[in-house]
Amino acid sequence: MQLKQLIFRVKGCRVRVNFYFFALLCAAAYFDRSGKMLWGMFAAVLHELGHLTAMLLLPGHAPREISVTPFGIRIGSSPLAEFEKGNLMVLAAGSGVNFLSFAATFGFLPDFAWVSLLLGLFNMLPVENMDGGGILRIALEKIMSEDSAVRVMNIVSWLTLTAMLMLGIHVLFITGYNFTLIGAALLLALTRHKKSPFF
Repeated sequence: MQLKQLIFRVKGCRVRVNFYFFALLCAAAYFDRSGKMLWGMFAAVLHELGHLTAMLLLPGHAPREISVTPFGIRIGSSPLAEFEKGNLMVLAAGSGVNFLSFAATFGFLPDFAWVSLLLGLFNMLPVENMDGGGILRIALEKIMSEDSAVRVMNIVSWLTLTAMLMLGIHVLFITGYNFTLIGAALLLALTRHKKSPFF
């Protein structure tokens, strides 16, 4: 069988690195003359480091798996990570780092600053399996039953994705080539029911 990923452990945490991630990194460095794709990857790494730092600082939230793929970096939480306050901190930490990066680099690295800001805002969308969706779900469960929270979360997720899709179609119509929002909306729609505890 052809080896497609590197797997190793760091203090009980399994790390999986897909070799296609390195291929994407090389392709971005070669073809992306603007540098925005590489800035985006760097902003994504900082985002996940924000989650990871919060998880390491909070008792019972130690990461159990880190997966690096061409589609991003995912950090699997410990099965013990059930504490509401801790979950809120972990969920907010990724975008928080992006917002801090925007503030810190806006004056001298504007391209990276804007990419970091957009990534932070994107992850705060109120969609299931996004950081913003997780925060909204916890907030809803404080004021209504779990079943009601699930129903409201489902409605909010689909309304958000529909709005993204409509905006994406508008952008595509204006530019004639930019289908980023359409692709993002479709990808989120396909993955929103994934139940694994990843950040």
